[in-house]
Amino acid sequence: MSAEPVSFDELANQIVAAGGKIGPSELHGFICGLLAAGARPDKKRWQKEVAEFLDLDALPADLSRDSLVLAEQSQRDLSDKNFSFQPLLSNSDELAERGQTLCLWCEGFLHGFGIGKYTGELPPTSSEALKDFAEIAQLDATSLENGAEQERELFEVLEYVRMAAMNIFVECNPPSDPGEKKHPAGPTLH
Repeated sequence: MSAEPVSFDELANQIVAAGGKIGPSELHGFICGLLAAGARPDKKRWQKEVAEFLDLDALPADLSRDSLVLAEQSQRDLSDKNFSFQPLLSNSDELAERGQTLCLWCEGFLHGFGIGKYTGELPPTSSEALKDFAEIAQLDATSLENGAEQERELFEVLEYVRMAAMNIFVECNPPSDPGEKKHPAGPTLH
């Protein structure tokens, strides 16, 4: 039995109510970056890590629960052979808002990957993708206007980010041998 997926708007409301300074897309990117670096959710450490990222002293129960659900779901989706992973972005009709949340997602991913302290040798494809994420994070998507051409361009960038995130996760978290633990030994959240 899996938990209900966490929605962008629900998470945004929880973060605002708690006084957090980060949006849901950036938080999801952060979570995915930590996972890609090898960190695995641990309830006590997870609460502390997410609270620090959101610049909060403590996480309210609903935000703590939903961030853990989001981490667990993201971990499953990032390793899913059916490519089900999707960055958590705004579903606004405004292209500029969706584009900006993609930029923030990339920024969060980079932060999480850095905090996760990946210790292996970074494969060239993952290294290149992280550089691309850094460029995307620096973009100003607020000037995007609704239109078929810019919609297509944003879709292409989103697909690249989605596939690159899954690739980074897979390259940095190779499957374990049958005799080992199910999850690779990586850094834990602190």
